[in-house]
Amino acid sequence: MASNNGATAPDGVRAVIEQISDDLERYGAANRQVATQTKLLALNAVIEAARAGEAGRSFSVVAHEVQRLAELQAETAATFQRDLLLRIEESRSRVGMLEGARLIDLAEALVQLIVRNLYERTADVRWWATDAALWRALAEPTPEHLAHATERLAIIHRYYTVYSDLVLVDAAGRALANANPVYRPKVMGLDYETAVWFREAMATRGGDQYVAAEVRRSRSQSGRQVLIYGTAVRTGGDTNGAALGALGVYFDWEAQGATIVANEIALSPAERARTTVMLLDGQSRVIASTNPALLFQPFHLETGGQLRGSHVGADGALIAFARTHGYQEYDGMGWTGVVVQR
Repeated sequence: MASNNGATAPDGVRAVIEQISDDLERYGAANRQVATQTKLLALNAVIEAARAGEAGRSFSVVAHEVQRLAELQAETAATFQRDLLLRIEESRSRVGMLEGARLIDLAEALVQLIVRNLYERTADVRWWATDAALWRALAEPTPEHLAHATERLAIIHRYYTVYSDLVLVDAAGRALANANPVYRPKVMGLDYETAVWFREAMATRGGDQYVAAEVRRSRSQSGRQVLIYGTAVRTGGDTNGAALGALGVYFDWEAQGATIVANEIALSPAERARTTVMLLDGQSRVIASTNPALLFQPFHLETGGQLRGSHVGADGALIAFARTHGYQEYDGMGWTGVVVQR
C-alpha cells in the first residue's frame, strides 16, 4: 500500500540508503583530499628539515611521524569506506528483495481479482442459457418467440454492463437474437458455425459445462476486444437436454481489462510513473497493459519453473509475476499478473 507521504516503504528505505551512499562518497573524497594535503605538507617539512641540517633533525622526526599518521589515516578511512559500502550494497539487495516480494503480491492480487470476476461470468452464461425464452426461440423460432428472446437478452444486458453483447445462435450457426441493437446488423449477418466458441459450446455434454475463448477482437463488434463465454442452450432448459443452439456472452474486455490494470493496484503517483502493469494469457500474450503499445504482443518471463517470483530484466527493471491458481472450478486459463518497475 502507498504511504501517506506518497512513497512506498521500500522506496523510502532505498532513498535513505542512496542518501547515505552519496554522503559517504562526499566524505571519502574530502578525506582523501585532506590526507593528500597532509602528506604533501609532511613531505615539504622533511625537505626543509633536511636543508636545515643538524638544526632540523628533531623537526624531521616530527615531519616523518606526521607523514606516517597521514598515510595511516588514509588507509583507515579507505577501509571504513569500503566496509560501509559493502553494507550499503547488502542493504540495497535486501530492499530489492523486499520490493520484489511486494510487487509479486501485487501481481498475484491483480490476476486473482480478475479471475474471481470472470468466474462469475461462467455462472452467468450457464444460468441464462436455461431461460425459457431462449430455448423456446430455438425449439420453435416464431416471430413471437424470437422477439421475446431478444427482449430477455436486452433486459440482461441493461443490468449487466460488463457485457458488450449476448448472442443466441441456432444449431446451424445462425444468430437468432442478440442483446445490443448497435451490433445487431453485423451479428445477424455472420455465420457462427466457424466460430470456435460456438463449436465448443455445442460440444459440451451438459448444462454444467461452459467454454471460455481467448481475449480477441470481435468480428461482430468492429474489432472491439472481448472475452466470450459460451454454453449450449438445451431442450426445456434441462441440464441433460439436447443442445438446440448456443448462447455466447461477450465480456467487454476492452473496457474492463484496461480499468483493472490501471486502477486496481495501489501505487503512489511517483511509483506509477515508472511502473508497467500487465496481464498475460496462457500463451504469454499481453492482453491488458498500462502501456497500450504492448497489447497482444508476446512477453518473455524468466519464471524458472515457478508460479510466482521476480527477476531483473536486461534493462535493469524489476519484473514480478504471479500465475493464477484459479478460483473454485474455474482454472483461470493460465493467466499471469506482471508488474514491471524501472
